[in-house]
Amino acid sequence: MKRIFEKISEKAVRNTRYLKVGFFFILIITFVTSCNKIKDSTIGDPDEIDNGVPCPGLPTITYEGQVYHTLIIGEQCWLKENLNVGAMINTLDTLQNDSIIQKYCYKNDPANCDIYGGLYTWHEIMEYSADTGSRGICPEGWHIPTDEDWKILEETIDNHIIDNVAGWDTTGWRGSDAGGNLKNMGTKKWYNPNSGAADTKGFKALPAGFRNFENGSFDKLQSTAFFWTSTAAGESAAWFRLLSYTHADVYRNYSKTTTAFSVRCLKD
Repeated sequence: MKRIFEKISEKAVRNTRYLKVGFFFILIITFVTSCNKIKDSTIGDPDEIDNGVPCPGLPTITYEGQVYHTLIIGEQCWLKENLNVGAMINTLDTLQNDSIIQKYCYKNDPANCDIYGGLYTWHEIMEYSADTGSRGICPEGWHIPTDEDWKILEETIDNHIIDNVAGWDTTGWRGSDAGGNLKNMGTKKWYNPNSGAADTKGFKALPAGFRNFENGSFDKLQSTAFFWTSTAAGESAAWFRLLSYTHADVYRNYSKTTTAFSVRCLKD
């Protein structure tokens, strides 16, 4: 009988020890989880600061299974995110003029499309039309912004005063701080220093880089954002805008239509 009680006592002691150990591990897991929550918190994270004001009565739209947020800047209503529609194809393949929207993802990684949006040739975003301001691959009621639309955006958001929109006709770097006022403020996506980044209106431009038309290579991720316009510049080129981590202003020029850039949509 004595030996039975001794075994019961030993078992009770072991159970008590297991309970203490288990409780100790629960405390550790709780502590680690709490730390992770603090670490992952977006409070105070400049990548998540949102200065934008949604378009009146239209805070979001759902297009091709994805939710996009809207943004009012002056009298223009923009999508806040780069367009990310279509099926990804390999960079060595060519986008086709068919009924299927296709896109490139930087380094052939779909995760980059999820973050930065798709990269498209000019003809693909225009759905193989040459009409300036056409809908292209944008949602119904929206269009690919024209070169003039971008000039208006720059004039609205830049603190450098130019008397008329024609003053933005020059190529190269223009204005003073429109680029900074359009760029996402964080350095998690942009290289350091993200010159002049202020994101005053919530446009949240991200450096998606581009796909080279000559050999299908990708370049400039985290350093440069390229945006197509719907305005052609001859038979095989179109106007675009460029934002760089080294500049606070905006670069305007034209490129081969077979280059793949990002695109934002503008409300009609």
